Amino acid sequence: MNSETYDKFISTRTKQIKLSGTSLIVTVFGDLITQHGNWVWLGSLIEALEPLGINERLVRTSVYRLVQNDWLIRKKIKKNSYYSFSEEAKRHYDRAALRIYTAEQAQWDGSWLLVLPVFVEENKKEQLQKELTWLGFSPLSTGIWAHPSIAKDSLEEVLVQLDLTEQVIIFNSTTYQKTSQTTLKKLVQERWNIEQLSNDYQLILDAYRPLLLDVMEKEKPTPQQAFLLRTLFIHEFRRVLIKDHELPESMLPYDWPGFETVELAEKLYGLLADDSIDYVQTHLKNPQGHLPRVNRTFWQRFKKS
Repeated sequence: MNSETYDKFISTRTKQIKLSGTSLIVTVFGDLITQHGNWVWLGSLIEALEPLGINERLVRTSVYRLVQNDWLIRKKIKKNSYYSFSEEAKRHYDRAALRIYTAEQAQWDGSWLLVLPVFVEENKKEQLQKELTWLGFSPLSTGIWAHPSIAKDSLEEVLVQLDLTEQVIIFNSTTYQKTSQTTLKKLVQERWNIEQLSNDYQLILDAYRPLLLDVMEKEKPTPQQAFLLRTLFIHEFRRVLIKDHELPESMLPYDWPGFETVELAEKLYGLLADDSIDYVQTHLKNPQGHLPRVNRTFWQRFKKS
């Protein structure tokens, strides 16, 4: 694949997935800006996203909406506007990042974490459900949310943040007998849209597997192309992974494409990292000038223990 072919891939893919400006900007801040000092000048962000078909008006509209929804905060210096994740958005994305950038599946001990929001007031139920979904929980039955491998610290952090520690009941449970485990597997595959999730993973594999081979074996993308490819890929990957229930292998269909997609993410992200960082540090700006060097913690993404 040569430089022109990478451009064609980027152009074609942006049209195929119908990018949402608001969602893409959340991806850019979470994946990138948080790793380079947290703040970015809006003008440089507009210029960086233009090749993805996100024009200036759409960027400005999306950023405004994110400020209104307390996802971004703004500071103005002279005539320039600079933006950063809000503290709440940082916490929200940090919890999601534990799932997005993990290369290994946790060993399952056979137990399930169950959340029963028994005393949660109506005005807080929707927010709790959103947070549980971001953590990978799914409704097992009416009023019961379940997860097989969630880090309990993340759940406790959400409950403290929403001031719901005394409004929910948490169980750490196992199925009573082997037949119940079989029935549970059938239940989650029917109710949790496992087939659709499998299809979503497969679409990513079909699109990016050939790209990975080209990046590995042929001409490297330019720094700008590496930035755009990294942004496109992690955006698609993030949006599918957040819908994943993180089921253990024994609960999943044979040849589950999610495992291969995570392997692809680890390889492709690593190959694009250096050149995409070069682009970020020379083209995106904050109040002090060009964005600072990437955080050292960035290099822990997708690393296996």
